[in-house]
This record gives sequence, C-alpha cells and structure tokens, in this order.
Amino acid sequence: MIPNQSTSEEVDSDFKRFIGHFLMNYRLYTLCIALALAIAVAANFLMIPQYKVTSSLLLKDGAKKQSAAGNGTEYLDSRLFGLDQNFQNELWVLKSNSVIEQCVKNLSLTIGYFQKTGFGYRDVYGQAPFQVFLTSNHVQPLHVRFQLKQDGPAQFHLKVEGKKVQFAAVETGEVVVEKRNWEFETDANFGELIETEFLSFTIYPDFNQQLNGQGEASFYFEFKDVMAATEEIKEQVEYKAIDKMATVVELIYKGPSVKKGVAVLNEIMDVYSIQNLERKNYHADITINYIEQQLDQIADSLKYTEDKLQQFRSSKNVLNFNDQANSIMGQYMDLENKMAELETRKRYCAYMTEHLSADEDLANIVIPSSMGIPDDMLDNQLSELMAVQSQRAALVRNNQDMNPAVPKLNLQISSIKQTILDNVRAIETATDIAIDELNKRMSRVSAEIRYLPVTQRQLGGIERKYKLNDAIYNYLLEKRAEAKITLASNIPDNMIVESARSAGPNPVSPNKQLNYLIAMVLGISLPFSFLSLKSMFNDEIDSPEFIAQVTDRPILGTIAHKPRRIKKTTFSQYPPVLKESFRTLRMNVEFACKGVPNKVILVTSCVEGEGKSFNALNLALSFAELGRRTLLVNFDLRKPTYYFNSPETESLGLTAWYRENIPLEQIIRKSPERNLDLIQSGAPVDDPVDFQEISRTKKLFENLRMMYNCIVLDSSPLAFVSDTYLLMDYADVKLIVARMDYGSKKVFRFIMNDLRRKKIEGVGIVLNDNKAYNDQLGYGYVKKSKQSWFRMQRSKTSPSHQPSLIGKLKLAMSKANSIHECPSENTGFSGAKAKT
Repeated sequence: MIPNQSTSEEVDSDFKRFIGHFLMNYRLYTLCIALALAIAVAANFLMIPQYKVTSSLLLKDGAKKQSAAGNGTEYLDSRLFGLDQNFQNELWVLKSNSVIEQCVKNLSLTIGYFQKTGFGYRDVYGQAPFQVFLTSNHVQPLHVRFQLKQDGPAQFHLKVEGKKVQFAAVETGEVVVEKRNWEFETDANFGELIETEFLSFTIYPDFNQQLNGQGEASFYFEFKDVMAATEEIKEQVEYKAIDKMATVVELIYKGPSVKKGVAVLNEIMDVYSIQNLERKNYHADITINYIEQQLDQIADSLKYTEDKLQQFRSSKNVLNFNDQANSIMGQYMDLENKMAELETRKRYCAYMTEHLSADEDLANIVIPSSMGIPDDMLDNQLSELMAVQSQRAALVRNNQDMNPAVPKLNLQISSIKQTILDNVRAIETATDIAIDELNKRMSRVSAEIRYLPVTQRQLGGIERKYKLNDAIYNYLLEKRAEAKITLASNIPDNMIVESARSAGPNPVSPNKQLNYLIAMVLGISLPFSFLSLKSMFNDEIDSPEFIAQVTDRPILGTIAHKPRRIKKTTFSQYPPVLKESFRTLRMNVEFACKGVPNKVILVTSCVEGEGKSFNALNLALSFAELGRRTLLVNFDLRKPTYYFNSPETESLGLTAWYRENIPLEQIIRKSPERNLDLIQSGAPVDDPVDFQEISRTKKLFENLRMMYNCIVLDSSPLAFVSDTYLLMDYADVKLIVARMDYGSKKVFRFIMNDLRRKKIEGVGIVLNDNKAYNDQLGYGYVKKSKQSWFRMQRSKTSPSHQPSLIGKLKLAMSKANSIHECPSENTGFSGAKAKT
C-alpha cells in the first residue's frame, strides 16, 4: 500500500472513531454543552460590565550631566540638585502606595456610590445626586452599604444593616469595635449632621447631577478605609511599557465606571508629577537653607571688620598706600581669597564626614557642586547613594521590610558611604596640604609687609580681614542666587502624553462571544476528558477493537442492546434490530459449521451476567424460526436458568437423567415456540465435574444429534468453574459471550489466553449488549426500524389495527434485502471456510 494512502486511511479511521464516540455519548455532550451555555448566559447577564480607560505618561530617563566648568547652566537645566533617574525606579514610584493613597484622598475614593440595577450594583461615581462628607477622625462603619431614598426636595430616608460590621477611622483603618447584626435607620434632611457613637457624616445634594427621570430611585454609598481603597485601585490599574527602547508608560484602568477611571488615571499622573517636583525642589531648599546659615555667620564678621576699618581710617587719617604697598597688599589679598575658598572646602569636608559617620539618611545633604567643589566623581557617588536610599525608603514605606532587596540595598549603601568617606578624606587631606602651602606663601608676604610703616600694616590687616569676609559673603550670595534660579526653574521629570480617555463604548468584560466560545469548548472537553479518563481506568469491555487486540478469534455476532422497556417476550416480538442481530449470528454460525449436518453449539461466557443464557435461548429460537428441529440444553448444573418461566420442570432434567437413568424422552420438554425443545438442568448439584460420566455424556450427544438438526448448549461461565471445558469436545462451535460495558478486560484476556494454550479450536466471540445502533449491522435504517417497531407495538393495542398489504410487502422486501456480517477469515472452525 502507498504510505500516503495508509496515513490517510488511519486519519480517516481516527476521525470516524471520534465521530462514533461522540454519537454514542451525544446525550452527555448535549447536556454538558447546554449546561455550559446556560452558565455563560447567566454570567453575561449577572456580571457587572467592566470598561477600559487608558492614558500614557513619559518618564525621563538619563544621568545627570554637569559641565566641566561647573557654571550656572547646570542650575538653569534644573539638574544641579537632581538625582540620576532610572526608568524602572520611576515606574516603581509611579506604582507606589504613596502616589495611590494621595490619589484616593484627593478624589475621596473612600466613599463609593452605587445604584442597584437588576441583580447587581452599578458604580455611579460622579453621577449620584448627592455627596457624603465624613467627619474627620470619627469612626465609621466600613464595607457596609447605606441605602438612601429621597423623600422630597430636601428629605431622604437612610437605612443600613450588616451581619458583621467593623467600625474604624477611615484615615487609619484601625478597627475600634466590631458588631454583629448591626442596623441603623433614620430620616434626615440634606445638610444635617447624622451622628451617633459609631458614625458621623453629612449628606449634601449635588445639583449638578439629576435623577434623569428615575423618580424614587434607590442609591447606595459605602465607606472604606484608605488602605482598602488603595488596594482596590491598585488592582484596577495596570502599568505597561510601550516599547523596550522607550520610556513611555501606558496606564490602563479596568473598572465599572468610565468616569471614575478617567479621574483616577489623571489624578495618578498629577500626583506623581507633583511629588516628583517636590523631590527636586526639596534638594534646592536644603541647599538654600545651608547657604543662608553661612551668610548669617559671615554677615556678622563682615559688619565687624567694616566698622573697625572705618574707625581706623577716621582715627589715623589714612586714605591710601603707595604703589609698593598696594602691590604687596594685593598679593596678600589674593592669597587670602584662595585661603577663604580652601577653608570653605575644609568646612564642607568636615560637614560631609560628620554626616557620613553618623550613619543617617543623606537625603538632606548638600551636593558638593553647589558649594563650588568641582568633583564629578564625588557628585556621581552622592547621586548614586541618594538613588539607592530612595529605593530602600520606597520599600520601607510600602511595608516591605522583609523584602530580600532591603539587605542588599543596605550593603550597597554602606559600600557607597565608605567610598564617599574615603574620597572626602582624600579631598580634606589635599585641602590641608594646600592650606599649609598657602600659609607658607602668606608668611613670606607678611614678612615683606612688616617693613611697611606700622599704620599701614595695621590698616592692611584690617582691610585684609574685611576683604576676606566680603569675598566669602559675595561667594555665598552668588551660590544662593544660583540655587534660587534652580528652584524657580524646576519642572517635573515627566510629561503627560495622553490624558485619560475611554478605550471604547463597549465593555471589555464580560466578553460575551468569548464566554460562549469557552462554554462550547468546556461543554465538549469536559465530557470528553471524563469519558477518556473513564475509559483509561475502566476494566470493562468497551469496544470491538479491544477484542481484536486481545485475540484473533472472530466476532461472529454483535447483539444489539435490549432496552429496559422491552419486557420478556417471544423472539417474534423483538424489535427488528435485535432480531437481525441473532439472525446475523445464526448465519455466521452456519458458515462456521458448514458441512456439519446436525451441529452442536456451545454458548458460554467469562463471568456470570454477560447474557450467555439470553443469547443461547435466542440463538436457538432463530434456528427454530427456519423450521429446523432445535434443542436447547441447559448444562449449567450449578446455577441453572429456567426458560419460559417453568421452574416446575426442575425435577426432570439432566441431573435426573444422570442419577436415575430415566429415558431421554422424559427429560425433553416442548417449548411454547415451534420447532424448539428444551432440556432443563434439573436440581442443582455441587460438583458437576465428578457427577458427569464421560461415556454417558458422549452417548447423550450421539443420541441428540440423531434427533435434532441444531443443539444449543447453555453452559457455566469459564472463569469460575471448569465444567464447560468437559463439553468443548462435543461442540462444533464454541461461542464466548462478552457483554459491552460489563465484562472484565482482565478476565476476558485470561480466558482467551487459556483457550489458546489448550489449543481449543472453533471458538467465536459474541459481542453482547452493543448500544451503538448505527454500528450494529451496517444498516442506515436500523434506528428508524427500532422507532417503527415501538410505534407498531403501541398500535397493536388498538382493536382496529390491521397490517396493510403495503406494509407486508415492505416487510418482505426488507427481509429479502438484508445483508449479514460474516467472519473475515478461517480461524479453525471444523469443516468450513469463512465467507468474505
């Protein structure tokens, strides 16, 4: 066979098997699909619609850039006091509780407004015709809904009840008391304070909102603490980066109110921008405060030296030095100006060492560049330290002290602090060296000054102190002006790209089409999975394919399922599908026994209850239907079955023939059906193996073969006793009845292997109780025939029922055109070849 053709046939076979599996269990699939669709319809109807609102925000990401000269452009760029920003850090700040909590407080989201619609409550944020104002620091009932009905233009009725109500301050959420089955009801006017021990608030009408023709509609409101409202907003808001290379964040709100979503997203972006600007201004403010403290100290010294210089000039009447004196004094003043800068730097190093050694937060420390110390490395290290401390502070504020990142950040902070401290000490050492060198130069210039007149020397000393203080004062004034310029020009490090807006008029949840699709998938997959698992762990015979896998013995017949509504009737009263099953079995047995005039057919099963007696009786009836003399012998001597409800004949049966040697003709009974005789088993015996004599049994079958055309033996199950094996040599065909969804696979496999080991030939399988009607005989009209049979049975109850001539002709044509199954190969039946 061509490989592609083989593969195509296998796929086609699998597809047919799947379709057959579906058709066999169509009731279960239909029920599950209907139930899943009903649940989907209920969910679509009961679920509160969720809408989507989006906005986008640009977060600036980049390191601080300072000019090499450290000039004033740094301040105008608003980055002198800024920190190195990282996109992920800023995104974390945007999502932090501090931003969301401030948003909740600004929008008063601790109060929820609702309106009942159908089976749920609709969020009417910003649409309720009233507003509730809470009394500060007073306990309120949390998470319980107040019902408000407006009784007039200024009156309303308020009612609330709860099974388990907690009372707490909205700001803190700390529960003060908890009550069970709490109720409260009152009539009040708008603007009137409603206050008890457990609640306190005022309700004002909102004239901007109208009832929109709703009349006496019921509205509800509910109180939440700030933390609960914050967590609710955090669950409803999603943050998504637009692209890996971009720093634009898309904010997505999914909730029941579009108006609330727009307000929440816009407020989150505004609060983040304000907090970002406050952080930047904070560093400028602390720098200005530090400079002003230094100015206050220098101003006193400057005023003192200025007064002293003025007094000296007046008392000594000294106005000017000569050129040489001016030159020497100019050199000395330059050295003193440099000394002033070095002293300022040394004081700053001491200031830094003090703060670093104190192991405190450096958020309030002054940046070196703001004091005229152009050290880019130290600036970058301080910026990195502040950024790490900011991350740690954010984690601590969000109650994440146990986060594994906190210890790592602590180690990083300690390492950076030590590095900064080493750098500061190195700067301090270099400054001390520069001061020593400057002192030596000033000593040499001072020696030259000593040669000047005493009055000139005294005046020069006073002027030097004055000019030194004046230089320091002017230097600090310049730095304060630069810091104030930075403060005035600061802008947030983010930009709102798109304000919040609705993503569309339709809700994003529930997705009705998706729910129906999921319901269909679940309605098919759940029963399929259940049936697959059931088949996997099932030990019952469930298909002809299993029999084909276990044994090469042919299936001589497939007996249709007998519905429970069919009572015990004669063979002629069976439905067509059931009668055709036994007729097909009869014809296959005849082909298997071709050439044997008077045949013996043994019918047995693996275990009790698989229908061997039912099949033996109806097979005998089908042979009798052809006009052949047929005998049904019950060889189940341990647990006999009495045919045609005749237990009174049990005394005259095989046991009596074996024990009392009565004539054979006395144990043969006529049945109600034509051409069918019976031999009952008689009284049960405990050990039929020892009871039966081989010679007498052989004589029995020799006599019966001369009397009857067909002998059907109903024997004991093979798995329990060995009685049936004694009859194998006398039977031309051995039929093993296997009942669908009843017989054990394990037992059936054992019996088939045992028959193969014993080399017993002429064995065929009868698959009993098959419920797949369309697969019984290969007919397309089987199911229709079954329905027609039930209509015929109902119509027989009518006295006027008479079969028409057309009906008789159709029945005759149906019998003439019947096609029967036959064994597909020769499997050891004596004297016959299987018809293909």
